[in-house]
Amino acid sequence: MARAPLLYLTQDGLLEPLSHSQVVRVVEGLARKGWRYRIVSLEKEKDLADSRRVSALRARLADVGVQWDFEAFDWSQSSLAAGRNLGTLVSRAVELARAEKVSAIHARAYVPAVAALAAWNATGLPWIFDARGFWIDERLEEGRWFTTPLRLGIARGLEHQLFTTASGVVTLTELQAREVEERFRPLGRRSVACITTTADYTDFVRRPTSALKRVPAELVDRLSKKRVISIIGSINRSYLVDETIDLARRILAKSRQAHLLVLSAQRDEYARRLTALGVPLERVTITRAEHDAMPEWLSLVEWCLLVLNPSSPAKRASMPTKLGELFASGVRPIQYGCNDEVSDWVRRAGTGLVLASVESAELERAAEFVAESATLDERSFARARNVTAGHFSLAAGVEKYHRLLAQVLAIG
Repeated sequence: MARAPLLYLTQDGLLEPLSHSQVVRVVEGLARKGWRYRIVSLEKEKDLADSRRVSALRARLADVGVQWDFEAFDWSQSSLAAGRNLGTLVSRAVELARAEKVSAIHARAYVPAVAALAAWNATGLPWIFDARGFWIDERLEEGRWFTTPLRLGIARGLEHQLFTTASGVVTLTELQAREVEERFRPLGRRSVACITTTADYTDFVRRPTSALKRVPAELVDRLSKKRVISIIGSINRSYLVDETIDLARRILAKSRQAHLLVLSAQRDEYARRLTALGVPLERVTITRAEHDAMPEWLSLVEWCLLVLNPSSPAKRASMPTKLGELFASGVRPIQYGCNDEVSDWVRRAGTGLVLASVESAELERAAEFVAESATLDERSFARARNVTAGHFSLAAGVEKYHRLLAQVLAIG
């Protein structure tokens, strides 16, 4: 399609689990459709220390014609570190653009987008802004970076340039897509596409217990006899952790067959908070699951507690990565917060439950519903997969990227 490859810029390391599912698999899919890619990523030192993983990923990408270059990611989390990371991406982007070694740039998130903007200013090279959210709003909610009117004004001006100079924009939600079209004018001929977090619907399937080879056999035997509810992920500002644990406690109290599975590396912190909120640890399993083993773990889970912080200026552009994985695997989400679009998808799928609030009475209602509900039947499971696959599946996401690239780069 292109005489020179597209440059994919990301500061999220390809050796990290999230980038494996949201970058590596997407680029592989696009390469199979004929798009040539060259990736420049920033990798953490701990990941690069595993030379076998590095070699294996490089070979995997080379098999589909993708060249992968990487630089070290400065993880010191200072302003100087952020500047160094940005400088690395800017240098590589401008260098490759000026040497005509790439035909266009696909920038994942704001910091790589600034590098793409620098290359565009230097050469006029077309680029795609894969926005992944409203990054400035996220920093404002954290009370970081843009803490003075001057800093915020500069950041907003730069943000406007990103959205108005890109040849195409990718958002995670339709809410963000509509706002981009309204706020950042003139968009002219530029296209805005909602391509949300993707899940491989051929990998995330409901497996029989006999096929679960990456889950310890003792756990498979024990959990397969229970009604497993799950908390997945780390303790962070995205989740209402205490409310999530309170809901789990209520479900366990109402159903003798219920068992709580916590999949997280924060074993001690979860154990402490579970104990403090009155959850009996003998009815809890806390363990870590490797990212590529997650489809097998989800085959043991009936309900997943997805109790998120309420909608905010930043959250309107967010979509939980695990939501599509839950739909594909037959796991029923109990959802609250993030934004109305997340709730809407849970309702469309028809298998989960949307909480009206996290007040005691609503948590009690949800606990009773879970305790009294029947196991998800095959017909409802199949319907949920069919309804959601066109929005959340990896195959659908790759096809949407393919159409966007062909449209805005006028290639193919």
